[in-house]
Amino acid sequence: MEIKLNNGRIIGDGHPAYIMAEIGINHNGSIKIAKELIDKASIIGIDAVKFQKRTIKEMYREDFLRMPYVKDNSFGKTYGEHKHFLEFSDEEWFELQEYTKSRNLDFIISGFDFSGFDFINYELDVPFHKLASPLVTHIPLLVHVAKYGKPMILSTGMHDFEEVGVAVNEIRKYNKDLIVLQCTTSYPTNDEDVNLSVIKRFRNEFNVLVGYSSHDRGVVIPAASVAFGSCFIEKHFTLDRTMKGPDHVASVEPRGLELILGYTRSIEAAIGTDKKDLNKIEYAAKEKYGYSCVAKTQILKGEVITIDKIAFKQPGTGLKPSEISLFLNKVSKNTINFDQEITKNDIE
Repeated sequence: MEIKLNNGRIIGDGHPAYIMAEIGINHNGSIKIAKELIDKASIIGIDAVKFQKRTIKEMYREDFLRMPYVKDNSFGKTYGEHKHFLEFSDEEWFELQEYTKSRNLDFIISGFDFSGFDFINYELDVPFHKLASPLVTHIPLLVHVAKYGKPMILSTGMHDFEEVGVAVNEIRKYNKDLIVLQCTTSYPTNDEDVNLSVIKRFRNEFNVLVGYSSHDRGVVIPAASVAFGSCFIEKHFTLDRTMKGPDHVASVEPRGLELILGYTRSIEAAIGTDKKDLNKIEYAAKEKYGYSCVAKTQILKGEVITIDKIAFKQPGTGLKPSEISLFLNKVSKNTINFDQEITKNDIE
């Protein structure tokens, strides 16, 4: 299975895992920081950066927006002020898109509401749509996005297997290009809560491409997900994990993203196939380290080769110990000297 994006990139079986840096709101409302993050991601050599866009009044109730939000990570006195502070204008989105493209990265935005997704699809024309975990049961919005006809990437945090199954079935009525990501919604996620094994289950039971959206603390687990079939990795990305803001603590800094890329490519190279054949680079090693059947003492011509006259020694250039039945208790037609390999020609 594979998905071809409208920019020519391919995601899926037989291709390197697609790696996306989730900048999200780690820009802290600053275009300057956003561009710095884009620059860092470009230098590292991943595939895409992703932001988040919310239409505040469409997404939240008024009373919720008026609630006090007095926390260390708050950018306003109320929840509404905090959310508005972290939103970019339409013009700023266009600016960031052009800047991202100039750095040879795909520019992606997660939407959370109908208006936001329409802007993302029709105005920014992104190559695919990323749907965050809270939208798994928002079937009307999932269907709305599916009808755009572009590939969809669905995170599955906060939802059980059955709920994900419903979402997948509804999406596929309108759109077959779907990747389902295992995700645990906690910031950060403890290792024991990651559950990479469900990636295989998604693949097998839904017959879809699969991936991993990482909220864990490290760099090994995202890379390890490819061993479970992941073709898509999303990881929160920041300049500094100690910065003010809610998502920085579950993010990686540039060196961490670089390590994820490197470990992922190493694991992909190491996965191989389920065939267990002798690797061509192992032939010399097999001869050097293998064992051969040799004469433990001199065996005279016409003498029966009994077990007490046989030893097993390196190198493995002769008959293997597993081939002992070829000559055991048989008459030697040649004299075999001490430590000399026993060959098929020595047997009558």
